[in-house]
Order: sequence, then structure tokens, then C-alpha cells
Amino acid sequence: MSEDKATPTTVTPLKNPPRNTLDKPLRHVVSNEELDALCEVRREYVTEYVWGAVGVAIGTLPGTVALLYGYLTSGTAYGFRPEGLIQFGLFCAALSVIGSMGMIAQRRARRLRDIEADIRMRA
Repeated sequence: MSEDKATPTTVTPLKNPPRNTLDKPLRHVVSNEELDALCEVRREYVTEYVWGAVGVAIGTLPGTVALLYGYLTSGTAYGFRPEGLIQFGLFCAALSVIGSMGMIAQRRARRLRDIEADIRMRA
């Protein structure tokens, strides 16, 4: 196995190099109207996921509040019911979806604004 690494080999160049290895990047002419249309179109449903998670969080909030209030007032003697724990789990999952999807949407919007500004500066 060490012989394979020690022997020199010749590298044959690719006949068709990969597209992203061009010496000069390709530039495209885009009108202001086309650029506005590209920046306004949403291709993913991140905001819909956030609103769905908000609905789940609001729907499970009463059960979660009742569960936490019962635990705080009774201490360790509080008997957890399965439906309360399920609602609490759904509430926590909805909060994590809201947070993660909100961060994703914010980063994508910022990146889109930066790309749009770069393209406008080229013209």
C-alpha cells in the first residue's frame, strides 16, 4: 500500500472541465424588472412553516400552561397525564421550528438583498 503513494503518477487533464472551474466567471445581463421579479419570487415555504408552527404553539399553549402550573404548585407529587405531556412536547417542537425557520428566513432575505445590491452595482 505504501508503494502506491510513493510511485509518481501522471495526471491526465479533463476533456470537459467542471463548470465552476472557469478562469473567468460568466456574467449575465439582467434588466431591473427581471431583477425585481427574481428577488420578489419565493421558491420555498419557510414563512408558511413558521405560521403553521405558530398555530401549533398557540393551540398547545393552554395545555402547556396548565401542565407547568400544576407542576409548579404541586411540586414532584404532580401526576403528569399523557395528553399534557404530548401538548408540552408539541409546544416545544413548535418553538424550535419557529426559531430555526425564522433564522433561515432571515439569513436568506439578507443574502438575497446582498446579491441584489451586488448585481445593481455592476450595472
